[in-house]
Amino acid sequence: MQNDELIRLLKTPLGLTEDAIVYPLSGGAINRSYYLNDDSKEFMVKEFQGESSLCIDRQERFELQLSLFNKHLAPKPIYLSVDTGIYVEQWIKQHTSQMLLVFDDRHIHTLATALTRVHKSNIKAKLVDLPKEWHQYLTTLVNPSLCLVDEITKETEKWIRGRELASHDQVFCHNDLVWAHLCVPTKLILDWEYAGIGNRYFDILSCAKVNNLNTQQHDLLLTTYAKKNNIPINVVYDGCSQQASFMELTYQLWHQAVGIAPKI
Repeated sequence: MQNDELIRLLKTPLGLTEDAIVYPLSGGAINRSYYLNDDSKEFMVKEFQGESSLCIDRQERFELQLSLFNKHLAPKPIYLSVDTGIYVEQWIKQHTSQMLLVFDDRHIHTLATALTRVHKSNIKAKLVDLPKEWHQYLTTLVNPSLCLVDEITKETEKWIRGRELASHDQVFCHNDLVWAHLCVPTKLILDWEYAGIGNRYFDILSCAKVNNLNTQQHDLLLTTYAKKNNIPINVVYDGCSQQASFMELTYQLWHQAVGIAPKI
């Protein structure tokens, strides 16, 4: 979308003046993001794309983020267009320290602290129904292999059994906790598109995956999380082992559905 068209669409709902300016931002695998400034008012604007491939109810996400804002976990949501294609939230200034070249122990501890904070938050949200997501992704693929279909069927049965046996590990999860989604100075967390009630160990593995942690960093994340949550480390490793195939299948299907090659 052109910048002037975006300003025109947001002029009335946000009460913009003629001095409003908008800049496209880098990042984001699917959606387009913009910084909108109007004198002293600043906004983060997102233009959602590829919605047919995703299982996201934008109105429900807006209401969830409002709950997260009230818990001091997320920026304040401000506006969602009628067609749910344009979303606006409070602008949170990111610092250059948010862009890491190398993770050190301090960063891993910060990730573990953020995961713990999210998991211990008392947020009412929908269940993250992984089989539903898998089947939605599958419908977007042209001629998926029988092997993939069989894998989804087997993993669905395994997921249902596992959820019943590990109900105590069902907590509120972010599920996309890449470092850039942490605003360390404010302790706010960004981009809650995939959040919901799910298995804590899936969230931990997802965090390790999106941050491309190596084996040593991965182990430190699990160890630090175990200590912060008073969970025996062997229990954390067992939980992650049980969720590993779910996480890998989810990311494989997501990348295929949205047409983005996974990072090697």
